[in-house]
Amino acid sequence: MLAVIGGGYFGSYHTRQLLKAVGKGSLAGQTLVVVDRDPACAATREFAGTPGVRFVTADWLNFLRELLASRSSSDYVIPAPLAPHLLWEWLAGELAAVRLDPPRGWSLPYEQPGPGQELYLSAAGWTCPATCVEPAHCPVLHGPRDWDLADVITERALSLGYEPVVFRCLHLANGVGAVGVGEIQDAVPRAASAKRVLVATSSRCHAAVGALQPKASR
Repeated sequence: MLAVIGGGYFGSYHTRQLLKAVGKGSLAGQTLVVVDRDPACAATREFAGTPGVRFVTADWLNFLRELLASRSSSDYVIPAPLAPHLLWEWLAGELAAVRLDPPRGWSLPYEQPGPGQELYLSAAGWTCPATCVEPAHCPVLHGPRDWDLADVITERALSLGYEPVVFRCLHLANGVGAVGVGEIQDAVPRAASAKRVLVATSSRCHAAVGALQPKASR
């Protein structure tokens, strides 16, 4: 199953691209589940009645909790680019953790705080196309992409005394990135005993970052 978070502009785009991959056989047999709080969202209007697509009307975080409590580790979550940092919020609930301000000063081209203590980072100093698959040879630079932001976040977290929990949102098909459900589920036991946790959802170029103090460490 592929869980598409959000049924607006980006959710509709992701659904469209993933359906192409299903049709061509690269994601054969996959069912798409589009999640939105609005039962009349754009994706519902566009894909109503489409075989292999179903819709769930729910709060994103509540849906994510139910999904991760029951689904197979072979499923995927497709995050919405402009959504809150849902995996950080989910992990905070699982650990009964206090949310902390993440470290600043990443020396990256883009570093912008969000409304809920999360931080948005980019290793690219330009607007990337929605269909970018983050190739080793960057089409903007006309040269090699010599960074992986997930690795940068992991290394800095360790240097500052955080347990890094970096959910890698990697290319799945047709320019759409996804995080494996199994990877998400494995984070709880790893982070539970840490004093401080740095949580990131990160592609190779862009990330949302948040920090936590688990209940067990207080």
